[in-house]
Amino acid sequence: MKRITLLFILVCPFLLPTLASANLDAVRVCLSSWPDHPFDANNPTYRSVSGKFKIFGIGEDINESTPTEKPELVLIHPNVSVMTGSTMTLMNPNGWYCLISKVNVMASSTINLHCKAHLASSKEGTTVLGGGDNQGVTVLGKATINRQGCE
Repeated sequence: MKRITLLFILVCPFLLPTLASANLDAVRVCLSSWPDHPFDANNPTYRSVSGKFKIFGIGEDINESTPTEKPELVLIHPNVSVMTGSTMTLMNPNGWYCLISKVNVMASSTINLHCKAHLASSKEGTTVLGGGDNQGVTVLGKATINRQGCE
């Protein structure tokens, strides 16, 4: 056990720059899909939201609904749903949401997105034997995006 802990302590400092670089790459891909974004494409400032796992109804949904006065770039880490339904609530009207990935396997997912918010994925979507919003991978399931607050 001590060897595993020591190995973990020695390896972690080398993984952090790689993860940060992967996150920055994902953000830049999303920024390239928005030609009129208000962010510095070379050195974007963004906030990260932890991904969620929901399997057989056990797990959490993503609820990101704190409004900001200025545009905010938000990186959402992978969201995985297996044999369940999941919901992402993205309701900041000034939110520019970047999904690293979203995976549904025999599951349905719904993204409730504020009408004025922006959404992009850092990876192309794929749907196999299902219906999808093309913002992730869906296998034997369905994925939808509902715009809300469009009065």
